[in-house]
Amino acid sequence: MAVKAFHSGLIPLVRLAPFPLIALASLVIRTPWAAAHAGLAALLFLWITADSLATSFAVAERLRQGRPPGARAMMSAIAFGLVSGVLGLTPPLRTALGAMPWAVAGVAGLVGGHVLLGTVGAWRIWRGTGDGRADGMSRLEAGLACLVPQPLAGLMAKELALLHLALFRWGAKPDVPADSQPFSYHRDLTPLMGGLLAAQVMEIAVVDVALGIHHRTAALALFAVGDIGFIYLLGLTKSFRLRPVLLTPQGVRVRFGLMADQLVPYGGIGHVGPAAGLTRQGPENVSRLVAPNVALALTVPQVRRRFLRPARTVSTVAFAVDDPQGFIRALRARMEPDAE
Repeated sequence: MAVKAFHSGLIPLVRLAPFPLIALASLVIRTPWAAAHAGLAALLFLWITADSLATSFAVAERLRQGRPPGARAMMSAIAFGLVSGVLGLTPPLRTALGAMPWAVAGVAGLVGGHVLLGTVGAWRIWRGTGDGRADGMSRLEAGLACLVPQPLAGLMAKELALLHLALFRWGAKPDVPADSQPFSYHRDLTPLMGGLLAAQVMEIAVVDVALGIHHRTAALALFAVGDIGFIYLLGLTKSFRLRPVLLTPQGVRVRFGLMADQLVPYGGIGHVGPAAGLTRQGPENVSRLVAPNVALALTVPQVRRRFLRPARTVSTVAFAVDDPQGFIRALRARMEPDAE
């Protein structure tokens, strides 16, 4: 367990390792040497970006899964590195690269072939013929992982899901599979999020009027930032209602909007009861904005990764629901047949 926690703590550092190297290479391609050897500098920069990003991705996946990533995943990391490298070239180096048809053909063929195969794979997964998962979020992330590296695919999937919630899902019913029992938790969150949305609207209006008198360009920029923030906050608010906690045939699916989604199997739960003594800031709490009122004692501790910080081991999963007593009774009723 200690080795696994150590490896989990290394993963963020491994993923960030290429960026100082790429930043140094970006400075080198702006030197007189790079101007005098533009073609060689361009090829070296593409090699550094593609190799460093692909190596970092492979090592991180090995630490995370205990095995190296597949060929398609490695190809997505290499293609992403090549595209990033081309975008990062200075205009003279980009011109020099364009003067080498064999290099352009190699980069275009590799990236184009990856995009073509990745698009086919993503379409099969989204249509349900290439992946057995029925959850839309999981299928979206798996489809994007056919085109971009896994960490970026997860981030893009969450961003797209949040924008879809905010802009298109009006009056939708909660996401509850037919064989699951939902438990809401948005009752206490609705006034809080409503107040934040109202404050965001007032802030947008006041800043636009006050700043627009003196500096219209800055006012428009802040207005755009405020609008984006409002859309994200609206999507997060709607996700609390549409993604309740579920009792599924496999276990407890602990959700908190788009911020958390984890499945705790019934066999992994040693005890369920009120979250006495647990606070909102505690590491066990999944419902980060409210204090928990339900706690699941785990038979096997979980290792939780944290960005740029050592992983943390927890033996309890805590969260909030609107009807904690009803949830505890329903969960115990589902756990009793397993105990027998």
